[in-house]
Amino acid sequence: MSAEPAQPRAAATAVPGGAGSRAPRHRRDRSQVVRSSAYLLAATVTTAGLGFVFWVIAAQLFTPAQVGVAASLTNSMSLIAYFSLFGLNSTLIRFPAPAAVRNGQIAQSILLVFGVSCVIGSLYLVGLPWYGQRLLFIRHNPVEATALVLFCALSAVNLLTDSVFISARLAQYNALVDGLIQGLTKIALPFALVGAGAFGLVAATGGGYTAAVLASLFFMRRRLGFRFDLRARGTRLREHLGFSTASYVSSLLNLLPLLVVPMIVLARLGAAAAGYYFVAFQIANLANAASYAISESMFAEISADESRYSAVVRRSAGLIAAVQIPASAVLALGSGLILHVFGGLYAARAQSLLVVFAVGALAVAVNTWASFAIKLARLMAPLVWSNVVYAGVVIGLAALWARHGLVWFGWAWCIGNLASGAVALVALARKPAPAGRETERRTHPVNGAKDAPDVVVVNAYVRENAGDAALLAVCLQQVRDAFPQARIRIAGMEDPRLHAEFDGAENIGSMRRHVADGTVSRPWRVLRKAAGVLGGTACAVLPSPLLSALRPLMPAEVRREVDAVRGADLVVSMGGGYFNARSGLDGYQNLFFVVLPALLAGRRGVPVVFAPQSFGPFRTRPQRWLAGYVVRRSALALAREDVSVGLLAQCGADGEPVRRAVDSGFAFAPPPATEWRVRLGLDADRTLVGVTARRWLAPSAQDAYERALAETIDALQGSGARVVLIPQVTTDYLGDDDRIVERRIAGYCGSAPLRIDERVDFRDLKGLYSACDLMLGTRFHSVIFALTSMVPCLAIEYEHKTRGIMRDLGLEEWVLPIDEVSHARLWPMVERLRAEREAYRALLAERLPGYVGRAEEFPALLRGVMGHQPLTVGAGV
Repeated sequence: MSAEPAQPRAAATAVPGGAGSRAPRHRRDRSQVVRSSAYLLAATVTTAGLGFVFWVIAAQLFTPAQVGVAASLTNSMSLIAYFSLFGLNSTLIRFPAPAAVRNGQIAQSILLVFGVSCVIGSLYLVGLPWYGQRLLFIRHNPVEATALVLFCALSAVNLLTDSVFISARLAQYNALVDGLIQGLTKIALPFALVGAGAFGLVAATGGGYTAAVLASLFFMRRRLGFRFDLRARGTRLREHLGFSTASYVSSLLNLLPLLVVPMIVLARLGAAAAGYYFVAFQIANLANAASYAISESMFAEISADESRYSAVVRRSAGLIAAVQIPASAVLALGSGLILHVFGGLYAARAQSLLVVFAVGALAVAVNTWASFAIKLARLMAPLVWSNVVYAGVVIGLAALWARHGLVWFGWAWCIGNLASGAVALVALARKPAPAGRETERRTHPVNGAKDAPDVVVVNAYVRENAGDAALLAVCLQQVRDAFPQARIRIAGMEDPRLHAEFDGAENIGSMRRHVADGTVSRPWRVLRKAAGVLGGTACAVLPSPLLSALRPLMPAEVRREVDAVRGADLVVSMGGGYFNARSGLDGYQNLFFVVLPALLAGRRGVPVVFAPQSFGPFRTRPQRWLAGYVVRRSALALAREDVSVGLLAQCGADGEPVRRAVDSGFAFAPPPATEWRVRLGLDADRTLVGVTARRWLAPSAQDAYERALAETIDALQGSGARVVLIPQVTTDYLGDDDRIVERRIAGYCGSAPLRIDERVDFRDLKGLYSACDLMLGTRFHSVIFALTSMVPCLAIEYEHKTRGIMRDLGLEEWVLPIDEVSHARLWPMVERLRAEREAYRALLAERLPGYVGRAEEFPALLRGVMGHQPLTVGAGV
């Protein structure tokens, strides 16, 4: 059974010639809010009054030292209870589950809060040596320690059950349970527990919580039909995790000044001033209870029927004004008389402070009402920020003005509430009504009809890497082929301040580039990476409202990528060989920043496509888990060789969405721009052999590799051929400039080879490979560029992509691992390549057209992902 309404709906009464009549809606709204507010206020006053009586009795039955220790422990219990709620108290009111699963929603919330409170309570006991030496006695008795943890949990559950009654618009049970049952139980127990010392007062307080929880469960069963139901389906607690978390964070921020300001008073003005502050604040807090009770009732009423948002919000504001203004006036005018109850010194020293608090009660009322209103409108980021402002202003001004005296703490409180209320009111003015939307996930139900999607291409590299530049150029062209009107942005490794665009697509930079920026010093890069991992993790796991709240703290470049990815219609992770994780910390951070855009997009329901690329290797189980998690949740992951498919299967990504595909470089076919043989001064009939090399191995092995290439180049040139060293990559980033390696190789040669020492545009470089007769390539895209120009190639393998793609083409015999390169191994293969080059070209003529055709299928696959056509192409290679 689910919670029943507070009262049955008025029955429709038939009238001649008309519809059924009801009591006017505004009267029902007003009376229910007034009634609920009155009960909540009564609960607050009764709890406070009986609590006062409890401490008076405690002072008579126990020693001051015992009272002080007990007060510390009971205050800690209350704080632990609030820390354990995780915003579920607000969620149970704002988003009650449907009747059939309401019991499950309540039961799961109770168990979660109970368990979390037990954990926090246990941690509190563990940490006592650091912050509570005088309280360590509680740890020495297992029964008392266990009881304390249990009391913390029961206090938290009691707070949660209060929300259940408020949601059901049965606030009278809060007054009964919290005010009378709990208060009277607390008052009775100290007489029986005098012999237990300080723990006797703790047990009396805990006994009150126990009685309150048992009474709440009894009334929930009798009045609401509550039964414990642990079935998770349909409770929607996960769906509203963002709302719960934001509510929780804002509540913690709201508590912060209550904890910090008294400590500032104590430290700066002394113990006596702290006592005066405490008494004045507690009195003022009773006056503030009216605005809180009315706002809490407003929250419950609108949660039950959002269509009444505007009417109930306005009437609640009027009701708060009608109650709070007279209450503040009475408190200010009677401040001296009220304080005389506590003694003449209190009236002399705290009256001015209490007057300021009385004036500040109006600011508190505005802030409370506005905060509940924006929470109802689900404006969770402004809610968090308003409480950030509140905590920052109150604590900051209190610390700044402490030397001026006690009254200035009151002004800090007043101004902090005004500032916080102003932030909430501005947010409310911009969006005054509930949006009625889910905040956690963006869905794309009509993508198939969208011909001009917003596409973000992530993980792009730099244009000085000719292979990656070609892949990016092909990717952009293929996205435009799929969606001619698409808006395309690039989040890659190029600094947008230096390169604003690439082939007409805007370059926005990326978090990956920001944390690895080679223009900043190494210590700053380390700090950026550490901050990037923390910030990126927050972006990937925090609910949308909190992520929006953190957004202004992000560097501009990071913010652009986060906004672009989360707001896109499609995210394409560019093809290449970057989705891997080598050994050590660098491997973890590389994988993290590679998959982060996909994680961010997935949180918003944005489809992610991994363009044809290599996956792996992944060295550790966590790396494999993360890779598999991201790939499984993508819309499409295209692996350009069988090895990658196998590695993904080891990661748990077996089958859809993983598909075999062809490297996009095979679709790169720019028109020739330079007559390279003329530029190099070569006759048309002179054999030209292109060579690419790279830095890859440990120093000694790298030197052996370079000398082996030099010896082979000498042998080639000695046989009448001409060799040109071609730098495929010329970037300064990470010192990955092939020209540096090739200068050393040329220096090792007996006869100098031709060498390209300037940066050549990647399109023009394709023409240079076309001008060659043979190719000896380490950079694999230099091999691809040569193959698509029908140039026979010998490939030196440094990653599995090389062998995998050459195997697809039937050319695996022409692959040599980089760590096995020696002149003795290399030269026979080169001689054979020269001898069999016509057969090699014939094989290319047979195999390449179909392979290139597969590379050109990507636009159709993109349209399939976006719903424009079925995903029927690309079944295999």
